[in-house]
Amino acid sequence: MQKIITWFQEQWARKAFRVLLIIFLVLTPVMGAEFYLFRYGWLKSIRYLILFWSLGLIAWVDLRSRRISNRALLVLLAVRTVLLVLECLVYPEYWMSIGISAVAGMILSGGMFLICYGITRGGIGAGDVKLLAVLGYWMGGGAIFTVIFLTVLSAALGGGMGLLFRKVSLKQEMPFAPFVLAGTILTMMLGV
Repeated sequence: MQKIITWFQEQWARKAFRVLLIIFLVLTPVMGAEFYLFRYGWLKSIRYLILFWSLGLIAWVDLRSRRISNRALLVLLAVRTVLLVLECLVYPEYWMSIGISAVAGMILSGGMFLICYGITRGGIGAGDVKLLAVLGYWMGGGAIFTVIFLTVLSAALGGGMGLLFRKVSLKQEMPFAPFVLAGTILTMMLGV
């Protein structure tokens, strides 16, 4: 726990982190209201808000250090499993489809990015593969394709803008988690 507090204090010293935190604090009730309008259940709304904040922190770390923590991904897996059990208990008539969707999302997104990892020979990092597998577990088989499409689209736009404004070069590595965050937020805001 002390490590987390120390890390948070170190990040708090950065103005960009404080601005990001304010943006997330503003977006949280906006997204909550939108989830209410989409008639999401309370469990799905909580799941999406936890995922939103978790991906925000993962994207911040990836942006700064080009790493995605295995420990953070394991915590996300554990939290999603608890929420999955709760969803199955609250909606017992849908327990099988809820479980199948979560596992299918994990296999589909993780498998797709594992293939990309092999094809690109490290162009996509192993952390990105694991992140997308965990994200598939959180979003489910139906929504993960929208997330992947919007993530790749935002990465292409971000990379194109970076090249246009000469902020990045063609050979420079770009952190992928911020684009995963963008694709996930867009998917949530679209009501998928």
